[in-house]
Amino acid sequence: MRIIMVLIAFALSPICCAQFVQEAQMETYPIQIGWDKTTVLVFPYEVVSADFGSPAVLSEKDKAAPNVLKLKAGIRYFSSTSMYVITSEGKLYPFTVDFTDYPDARPIDIGKQQEVEYANALLEGSAMNAADISAVINEMSQWIPNRLFWGKKRGMVRLGLGELIEKDGLLFFQLAVENESWVDYLAKKWRFTVQDKKQTKRTAIREVSIEPISFSPFQGVAGKSAGVAVFAFPRFTIADAKELSIQVFESNGDRNPVVKLSGKKLLQVQPILISNQK
Repeated sequence: MRIIMVLIAFALSPICCAQFVQEAQMETYPIQIGWDKTTVLVFPYEVVSADFGSPAVLSEKDKAAPNVLKLKAGIRYFSSTSMYVITSEGKLYPFTVDFTDYPDARPIDIGKQQEVEYANALLEGSAMNAADISAVINEMSQWIPNRLFWGKKRGMVRLGLGELIEKDGLLFFQLAVENESWVDYLAKKWRFTVQDKKQTKRTAIREVSIEPISFSPFQGVAGKSAGVAVFAFPRFTIADAKELSIQVFESNGDRNPVVKLSGKKLLQVQPILISNQK
């Protein structure tokens, strides 16, 4: 009898009746596909698996570009269905798929979609919108830095922090790349990480990557010249035991200069002085 009562109590407990909170449920991407036109999805990484809730959805992974998935309707006017795509990074992308007679012929860049969503989410608590941020970045790109905090030089190329500005909960980094060689410097990518200043032996480096919500175009700098790039981040601070590492990587090369900023340095922000901003 005691065992039965325990089982009944367990069945009636909140554990058995638990529901998933809304924050734990992933939002789906709505897409529409057609009968005589192909819808193209471009993912950041290779597509390794695609599952469909209906045979009405036909798919094909591009042989030349494995991160591209092509979709078309095998049946007209099918009922709304689901689609799940998994990429090589181990990420799941959920979709809801509907039929339309007039599908959009333009490819859909899923990576770009997520970048926009990420930026919008970070800007929810800021008074600035995308146009305001772009205006600040454009003007800061034209500034000549009053002072520069240089990092280590790599192959006659060095990276330095120019102006560090704060406005409405956002930080704007003006970064200068100086090329002292005659060989043009072509930039491939930037990396921003918060990491420990020191680590003990046999201990892995602990670092967390952070992503800018917006930035200026930067292709690189010609020989014997310098260039400026500007990046915007949600305002953040770091502990005294940590530092912000900023590094730019060369395309087809190993000149990857880095500059490291302490938490104290990040607190030395200046008030914004933008001509078209309040």
